[in-house]
Amino acid sequence: MAPHPHHSPSRDQKLDDARAARPPVSGSDPVGRFHVARQRGGSPIAVSAWRMTTEDHAVADAVGGLYGGMPQRFDTGDEHAVEVLTRREHIPVLLGGRGAVSLRMVMRGAGETFHVCDGTRFLEPADARGSLCGCPASLADRKAAAQAGRGPTPEVRLGFRLADLPGLGVFSLETSWELAAELPALAAALDAAAVPVGGVLRYELVEFTTRSGIAVSYRRPVVEVGSTQVLAQDAVRLAA
Repeated sequence: MAPHPHHSPSRDQKLDDARAARPPVSGSDPVGRFHVARQRGGSPIAVSAWRMTTEDHAVADAVGGLYGGMPQRFDTGDEHAVEVLTRREHIPVLLGGRGAVSLRMVMRGAGETFHVCDGTRFLEPADARGSLCGCPASLADRKAAAQAGRGPTPEVRLGFRLADLPGLGVFSLETSWELAAELPALAAALDAAAVPVGGVLRYELVEFTTRSGIAVSYRRPVVEVGSTQVLAQDAVRLAA
């Protein structure tokens, strides 16, 4: 884990003021969200380091002070109002045990959500909750069904606090196939560790060459718990 940056007394005081000003926050109400891309014209555009969005200028100032980046407005209908393009690929975090991560398989269409499950049983609608959803057992088969428009896609949410400033509140990272394959390993690691669990969010560059000789590169999130890399399996099969 990279050493914590040195702050001047004036900056430390600003971070302390931001922390003191934060109200209690539940895991379902994050103060900010971390992203691996920006949206432009409805398409994701990769960035070179972690990106954070928030509705709170004090949170944006604190994150920018910790990890570099100038808070700026980002006007879009589906994201928070202020973004910070940090200069960090590694963010030390604290995870609150197994409940820090959740998975839902969701299928939407025509502005409607009509399938929500945990991969085995329905979560929504209420009258179907607990009944078998019919999703394939393997992740590969689930992805094939989703790509064919016949099945849901995963919505993985990770809740965490910044190890450098835990009092700032709970942040979230929401991804899809990138983390779905490794959830069992992460859940087991969180079960076995003391709470809160120290870890690192890593913004990893993946590069490979296809069998046809085409060079491919993309960014993906990786979660490390302690000194053990948990979500480090090659994700080429998920990105193919």
